[in-house]
Amino acid sequence: MRKLALFTLAFSAFIAPATADDSDNRSDETEQVIPPAIVDGQVDPMATEPLDLSEIQITTKTPADEFITATTPLLVALMLGSVGLVVFTLVSQSKKDAAQLD
Repeated sequence: MRKLALFTLAFSAFIAPATADDSDNRSDETEQVIPPAIVDGQVDPMATEPLDLSEIQITTKTPADEFITATTPLLVALMLGSVGLVVFTLVSQSKKDAAQLD
């Protein structure tokens, strides 16, 4: 198994440069410049709408805090299910061992 791993590593070291994408070295590519967008005389079309102050929420929670708050019950349920399966497996194995001893 160790020989196979070493062979695979050596093979990938020799074959990787051959299969690498050399698109940076191609001379037939042309550079395209995208012009700035032209809006029909409008500076900011969304600036004409007033702000609705009732929709603004000021909070100290970050998006990571909201994610943790939302996923904590799921993680607790998965942990309890895993512990339950481990306990069930250990109890069922101990019953089989006790039955074999009798």
